[in-house]
Amino acid sequence: MSAIRAAGARLSAHLDQVGAAAPHPPADVLAQPLTAAIVAAYPAYYILGPGRAQAQATQCSHGYNLTDSCPCCP
Repeated sequence: MSAIRAAGARLSAHLDQVGAAAPHPPADVLAQPLTAAIVAAYPAYYILGPGRAQAQATQCSHGYNLTDSCPCCP
């Protein structure tokens, strides 16, 4: 079990690094209301990085959080 925990810790640390290094979307994109298309265009920023809280708090028109997989959004 400790090997699984260690692998999980390494994966978590890696994902934290990816999120921290995620490029910020351009200012004109950040000024727009958040949409599923914007999250799809900048996944490292909105799924792993500093934009996650905003994406998690925003819903698509089908009622899913933008960090979730909506079966209707492209």
